Amino acid sequence: MKFIMKQVEKLNANGVIFGLSGGIDSSLVAFLLRRALPNDKILALFMGERDTHPQSLKHARIVSDALHIELKEINITGILKAIGVYSLEPPPLFIPRKFQERYTINKYLQNQDEKETTFLKSLKGGAGNIEIMKGNAYLHTKHRIRAVLLYFYGEQMNYIVAGCCNKTEKLTGYFVKYGDSASDFDPIADLYKTQVRELSEFLGVPKEIIEKPPSPDLAPGLTDEFALQMPYEKIDMILYALEHNLESELKNENITEKEIEYIKTLRELSSHMRELPPYPEIEN
Repeated sequence: MKFIMKQVEKLNANGVIFGLSGGIDSSLVAFLLRRALPNDKILALFMGERDTHPQSLKHARIVSDALHIELKEINITGILKAIGVYSLEPPPLFIPRKFQERYTINKYLQNQDEKETTFLKSLKGGAGNIEIMKGNAYLHTKHRIRAVLLYFYGEQMNYIVAGCCNKTEKLTGYFVKYGDSASDFDPIADLYKTQVRELSEFLGVPKEIIEKPPSPDLAPGLTDEFALQMPYEKIDMILYALEHNLESELKNENITEKEIEYIKTLRELSSHMRELPPYPEIEN
């Protein structure tokens, strides 16, 4: 809690603004912010759009009501439509959501092969696959528009932006550069996803939010573990082992060399996303 209070003071801010999606990460951030700050110094934005799951707004409202913080609901469908984002995928008009979800899953599977998952290829800029390139633009633009809105409303009130990315996302590249990673401080960026779950349970985040499959909620049916093609428990175990030079211990956990190399590759391909943009250094 002291960390959050220190950031507000350090940046001469009047309060904190963040995106509350109704998922576990942003819900945990909400609970942490509320422990550190008065409720009138916190503003949450729910920025839904055409593909957002109906359950998400319900969960965001449950959290904001429980913590007595203001929730501003903004629909970004019009903005995304004006940019041309929705023209990249078939319109879902009158198509039941379960069929939309099946379409997303099938398309994701069609774009991967035995060597590389679709997500890994996306970190390579699509690896020459036009459909993955379009998918990157389709998904990433949504997070970047949300980042713009967070700063738009935040700066009017001199509120700083709290990020909601966890350590697992940061290390695997499962976040959007200048999108959901755009923030002034990151309260949970040193917590693995499994730790996010544990702390959420401890702080009292609603059970239905903790237990639902984690999802970026950017396309119908697309969940984190499906996109990553590996459960978070295994990913976190590998990441922790790599961080603490315990790779040899992974053999005792029924983790294959192929799985370890996969996580290593994700970490390597996403390294630029965790760094400042490169620039030529001028010699004296």
